[in-house]
Parts: sequence; C-alpha cells; structure tokens
Amino acid sequence: MVKRIIHGYLFVIFLLTFSCFPAYSTNVGPCCPQNQELRYLLQPPSEAEFKYQIRHGSFSSSCLGKTKNFFLILPPDFDTSSPQRYPLLILLHGYNFHRNGSGRSVCNPQVALDILCREREEEYHWLLLEDIAPIAGAMMDSRNKSYRDLKENLRRRFSELAEYGGLIEKDYKPSEIATSLVEHNLHPDGGLDEPFQPIRKMIIVLPDGENSFYTDEDEGKRLFPPTRDEGGCDAFSPVECLRISRFRPQYMKPGALGRYESYILELMEYLRQGSPVKDKILPPPCTGIGGFSMGGFGALKIALRHPQLFSSVSSQSGLVDIELLTNKLVLKTMMPEFLEVFGHLEPMALPSSSIINEAYRRAHNPLRLLREGKGRGLLRDKIYFDYGAGERLKSIMEGNKRLDAILGGSSRMISVQPYNGKAGHNHFFWRSRLGNILEHHSRCLR
Repeated sequence: MVKRIIHGYLFVIFLLTFSCFPAYSTNVGPCCPQNQELRYLLQPPSEAEFKYQIRHGSFSSSCLGKTKNFFLILPPDFDTSSPQRYPLLILLHGYNFHRNGSGRSVCNPQVALDILCREREEEYHWLLLEDIAPIAGAMMDSRNKSYRDLKENLRRRFSELAEYGGLIEKDYKPSEIATSLVEHNLHPDGGLDEPFQPIRKMIIVLPDGENSFYTDEDEGKRLFPPTRDEGGCDAFSPVECLRISRFRPQYMKPGALGRYESYILELMEYLRQGSPVKDKILPPPCTGIGGFSMGGFGALKIALRHPQLFSSVSSQSGLVDIELLTNKLVLKTMMPEFLEVFGHLEPMALPSSSIINEAYRRAHNPLRLLREGKGRGLLRDKIYFDYGAGERLKSIMEGNKRLDAILGGSSRMISVQPYNGKAGHNHFFWRSRLGNILEHHSRCLR
C-alpha cells in the first residue's frame, strides 16, 4: 500500500514537470450520436442479452488548450459503491488518412465531422471497428470456463452486435470472428475444452490523439492562426485550415500540432484525479498502454520514455522505427503532420524545403530508445508486439523485423489466416489479435 501511495505522488510530481495544469471535465456528448452501433453500446436495449458499461467523456486539456473526447469501457461488474479498484489500459488509435483531403471540403467543419463519423476514426476506431467492447467483455466474463465457452460467448456477442448495425459491410460472420479470435490466434494449438482463465478486469480508455504521433511538437508552435476551443469533436473555424501545397488543393486541418505526449500523460492524471471514476483506478504503475499503427508507435515510445508509469505495452503493426520515413514527398503528401511534429513543415513550397530534426526524431524513435537501453524499468517481457505478413508497408515490415532482432525470441510476424483480413494493415487483422493483446496486458497487470 505504501509503495502504491509513493508511486501516486511520484506520478503527480512527474506530470507537473510538463507544466500542464489539472484538466476539468466538460459536458460534451458523443460526436456521432446517430451511429446505430454506438447507441447500442452506450444504451443497450432492454431485450439485449449483453450490457456494456461504456461512458463517453471529455475534459479540457491544458496541454493542448482545447476540449478532448474519450471513451471508457468499464468492467462488467463495475459498481461505484464497491471498493474494488482496477488497472488502467490506454489504447491509442492510428493515423487518420481521411483528415487531410483535396479541396476545401476538408476545411468545412460539418463535412469534417461527417467524415469522422462515417469512417469511424480516432477515438471511435477501437470501439466501432476493432470491436473492443464485446471482445473485452467476453474475455472478462467469469462464466467462460473453457475456450469453447469463450468462443460461443464471442459468437453470441457478435451476433447481437450485428443485429444492431455493429458489423460493417463485407465483415466476417459472427462465428468466423469468434473462430479467428480463439482457435486461430488466442489458443491455436490447444483444444476447445481446455480451461480458460478470464483476464483481469480493467478500465479501458480510448482517447482521441488526432494525427499527432502522440508526440510533443518539435518547435512548440503551430503553423495555423490562433485557434479557438470550439468544444469537442475537433471543432474548428474554416479560416484555421492551412493550404500545404502550391500544386494541388491539399489542406491540413488544425490540430495534431501540439503537446500530445504530454496530453496523454495529462489524461492519465485527469482520470485518476478528477474524473467520475477516479476512485476506481489503481495508481501507477498499474497501467498498460497499447495501440495499432501510429498508435503502436505512440504506445511503445511513451512507455519507453516513461517506464515508471507502465507495467505493460503492446503494439500492433506499429510504426516502430520512424527513421525509416525519409521521403519528404511521400510524407508531405500522405502524412504532413509528421514533418511538423518532428521538424518543420514548409507549407507552400517543395517537399525538400521541409526539415526533419534528426536529433528530435531519434529521441522519439522506439527502436533507438531500446538500443540505447532506455526504459530499463519496463522489462522486455512486458512488451508485446506483432505485425502481419500482408502489411505491404515497407516501413512497418522492416521496422518490426528490426524490433524482432532486438527483443529476440520467435518472429512476431502473423501469417495470413482465415478471417484475419489477410494479415494486412487493417482493422480485421488487429481485431483478430485482440484476445492476445488483452491477455498480455492482463498477465502483466495482475
């Protein structure tokens, strides 16, 4: 108990070094209230077999100077009157390629919001594409005594999810999803009648990281005119959009250029110090962090830079070696925020005019941090990562192969299997591995 109290004090003192003052909750509803699946998850109908305790929250981030939204997935038996406390698991989303578009349509706030809701991006991705709630619910369900029970529980959950619009077009059948999760990934070499141990119950938070690479911007300033906090849902004024190319009508929305590593740490402090569930969360280091793609990079990088705060980390298809990204033409066209976060983006000029601050990039590169012995407090068996044989992204494949070599052991490359999106860079693949991800964090957070 004394050790936990000390960790708590150290965490608060550590956060104060980021000069971000405590955030205060604001009352902003979900950005996509018309989404049928979201309505089912947040307010399960009385006839539904499964009830999920999911909360939408928002807080005023002092690090970013604006309101940020998030979702909380609470354990099935969550009860505010109970003294039980839970570890915290933070899951970071990937880069939103729909945020930057051709023409000024991306600078229309309503169109931008429509894109966010249609594509289920940012804080909605884990919830509405990876289907984290039914998977976590099944993995925590103490009624599942065997892997056969778990598979059937998942099948029923996804069948009900499908009834309420929770499976997108061209998705797999509920029975196929359950088979992929259990027989192909979580328990591929065992029998279905072998005992299954439910994972530790935990509170899962899904934050909005925009296209920030979960990093404090190098220059500490923004290219945009001063922005006003328009409330949640990344609201903005059209005049705040920035044209970044002379040769094509490409614009960049405001946001993602700020102190986003500090913001994630600030969110952790808010959840433990000022949120409605503050008394239900265990102190550091009873915290796990994970993510896919850009979020895999962010999770691994943040955990290695602040190992005293975390007991587990996971990366799925993570961009784990950002020094592989060298083509400024591709970066400015596809991920312009990268140039500004790790250097300087020159908007109305040739890509070669933009600058990458190599020292700053090296200081945030997970592979280099590992090679230099950073994150010693985070034991290597606390790090989980995988990537797909069908990624088709050279920077992802090569970076993870290098991470394989550093951490040793068997290869973490997952082969193409039935019902896993051909092991590509997509949410079908990431969903198929979620049982493995949750089991890893549960083991480390016990």
